[in-house]
Amino acid sequence: MKGLILKDLINLKSTFKMLGLMITLFAVIYIPQGNGFIFGMIILMFAMMVVTTISYDDLAKWDAYALTMPVTRKEMVLSKYLVMALLNTLGAVLALIVGIVGNMIMRQSFSMEILVIIGVLYLVAFCYGSLIVPLIYQFGAEKARLMLILSALILTGLILLLTQMQIPLPEAINPLIYFFLLLGFTVIMVFGSYLISLRIYSNKEF
Repeated sequence: MKGLILKDLINLKSTFKMLGLMITLFAVIYIPQGNGFIFGMIILMFAMMVVTTISYDDLAKWDAYALTMPVTRKEMVLSKYLVMALLNTLGAVLALIVGIVGNMIMRQSFSMEILVIIGVLYLVAFCYGSLIVPLIYQFGAEKARLMLILSALILTGLILLLTQMQIPLPEAINPLIYFFLLLGFTVIMVFGSYLISLRIYSNKEF
């Protein structure tokens, strides 16, 4: 299992360098503006890298080779979810560091709002991964990306439609209620996604 995770991280070495340059550029642009957009960009970029690892595996025909070794299909699938967790966590930590450093540079006090934003985006990153990984195993990386984009557009359209219809959205006195609801939903989604991915992967022929 450790070898599978390490293999993905090594494959992403060049990607990490590129992301480092992009994060630096975004930080220079958005921190002086006090724009929280950078937090979402950092976490999203790291969340998307799990797709890159699977794409690399497909190009190298890795799965057919790996399954000839003492590695089970369950371990192959589980390793991707562990890599996803590592990447998401790394993205959240870097976003937090950027936020702290940005506040120091701008001579501002650290705001708890930053923690809330990063925490929510961190959970959203897991939801994204939970959607995309089973789709990749079933349809391939390119079709999965297209399907996810279309789904996002449909969801955005529905939200805009509800806004135009002025349908009141549910409100809660304590915003933490939404956070814990999102946390519970994310845990269920990740677990369900893993079971679906394992079933799809177990039935695949390489």
